[in-house]
Amino acid sequence: MKILYVIRKREKRHWSKRLQRWITGFTDGQDGFFEASLHYGCSVTRRTYREAAAMGRSAVARYDAIIVNAKSGFPWQDGAKAGQQIRAWGRPAAIFIGQARPFEMVPDDVADQFDILFKREPFADLGRYDLSNGNRAKIVPTLLSNQLLRMSWRFKERNTQFTLPKYGYEHEKTHDVYFSGKLGPNRFDNRVQAWERVTADLGDLRLKGGLASNGQVEVPAHLKGELMEKPEYLNTLLTTKVNLALSGIGPFTHRHLELFYAGAFALSNNDIEPLWLRAPVVKGQDYAAFDTEDEMIDMIRYYVAHDAEREAIAKNGRACFERLYDVPAHAVELRDALQKVI
Repeated sequence: MKILYVIRKREKRHWSKRLQRWITGFTDGQDGFFEASLHYGCSVTRRTYREAAAMGRSAVARYDAIIVNAKSGFPWQDGAKAGQQIRAWGRPAAIFIGQARPFEMVPDDVADQFDILFKREPFADLGRYDLSNGNRAKIVPTLLSNQLLRMSWRFKERNTQFTLPKYGYEHEKTHDVYFSGKLGPNRFDNRVQAWERVTADLGDLRLKGGLASNGQVEVPAHLKGELMEKPEYLNTLLTTKVNLALSGIGPFTHRHLELFYAGAFALSNNDIEPLWLRAPVVKGQDYAAFDTEDEMIDMIRYYVAHDAEREAIAKNGRACFERLYDVPAHAVELRDALQKVI
């Protein structure tokens, strides 16, 4: 199956960074799992939106379908313009919506123009989208990428082996509680409040981490934590009893995937249950979750003191990762969806 993939805009990145990405094929945390799976299962030609829009109809006719990254510059907010471009291409078309927020969706008149809506971590209740029933039926779930893994659309063999020599549930622990996260323009007040409670109420435990600024907001001095290089960060996940996975821009974050990958115990906000993930992730089995900060504090103390229960959940989380983060299996899902419309 031949696919024309209209890639995410990267003109603002330095030319050396863009060249390195082209040579290595390394993907990033937002698009990586989808792109690795797409390249694994299909013959893919990558073009910018400007390049793809300039292609003649006869050139585009060589492809079975077109997939547009919603961050490519394609006018997906405008149904008339989107439809005009798709009709000019004259091929079945899909859009990849890689935004973190589950409620972010293309407008109904734009969805009308596409045959498939690949959406990262959508709601399981499709009625929450202001779309026609026909357009809701076009939604196919995909997933964000794990930033601890160097995946590549060019070198496919990098995308199938995600094991570690030793998992978190097998490690001796040197810390009781760990969280590290950035604050952005949206401030992520839930992170500030949660870590404030941890530092105030759990000072008798071995705490590690804190909050870091992305340069646009100020972090209170007593809540600051240093960002680590990947090897040290992974080792901290492995050697901490309770790792917090707090909501960011979206409810399902890189931290969830990193903890599942590491076989480390994850304590999360109780807001990923409504999502449609491409494999089951079960609260109380694969991770623990809280509704309030009081409940968070109680659960931290409980799981710090109950090693066997904590380790069983961490082990299940690793098994969950193997189901969830399966590039060959997702490649089949993408091909099957595309096959139905070509």
